[in-house]
Amino acid sequence: MTISRRHLLTLAAAAALVPARAARAVSSRPDALVRWQGQGRYFGGFSAIELRSDRRRALVLSDRAFLVRIALLRDTDERLTGIEEIAHFPLAGGGDSEGLDQRPDGTLFVSYEGPARVARLDDERGAPQRLARDPAWRGLPGNRALEALALDARGVAFTLPETPDGDSFPLWRLTDRWHVAGRVPRRGGFVPVGADFGPDGNLYLLERKFRLAFFATRISRLRPDAWDQPETLVETALGALDNHEGISITRDGAGRIWATTVSDDNQSVLQRTEIAEFRLG
Repeated sequence: MTISRRHLLTLAAAAALVPARAARAVSSRPDALVRWQGQGRYFGGFSAIELRSDRRRALVLSDRAFLVRIALLRDTDERLTGIEEIAHFPLAGGGDSEGLDQRPDGTLFVSYEGPARVARLDDERGAPQRLARDPAWRGLPGNRALEALALDARGVAFTLPETPDGDSFPLWRLTDRWHVAGRVPRRGGFVPVGADFGPDGNLYLLERKFRLAFFATRISRLRPDAWDQPETLVETALGALDNHEGISITRDGAGRIWATTVSDDNQSVLQRTEIAEFRLG
């Protein structure tokens, strides 16, 4: 979802008067946070991130259909300290690209807004092969559609919209067609913007709340046998982070599970591109 600069400017003065309240959760702040700066049309608006298993390389996707390969710099304790760009290139087919995941063989899956759809690419520079669409997607708003996409351990695709269906968000799974595998309840004004399956087999959902030009971030864990019972692991206060939209779940050499998230700065001077890491277990 893109939030206009005019909207941010209009609300900024009022937002400054609103105190941020601490959230009650397992964690309310990242274990590491770095600001990533760059230039050029490709930079910014990042909506998805996918880390390699070594946690030192990643592929980042912008909502303007650019892919960026990066190196994640770490200290001797494996703490994230910086970002270095390796390469950038356009995603074939263009479009409002939002969600990203990759199979071990290099196959990419990308979800889009306006019109809502999911495509498969043989590799990072491949041509998108549009998959079947669910009829329900036609009713999704162009700027609040398929924000989140994740592949499970078998490579099966799941996607969620930013727009709720009543009091829940449908979780679609692709077999021979798309069908609703479960429903994630609406909670506390947050909406799903990113998702990734962890090495433990659970689905981790990145959620965002926007109020008065401030963003709050939440990470929830969903177990495959209980999609409707999310467990909150992280919840930040409004204004603690920028607009984080992409998430990747990895396990470090000590067996600990981490969430790495990236923010969408909407290519606005009022926002920042950040990469944050949270220890989840």
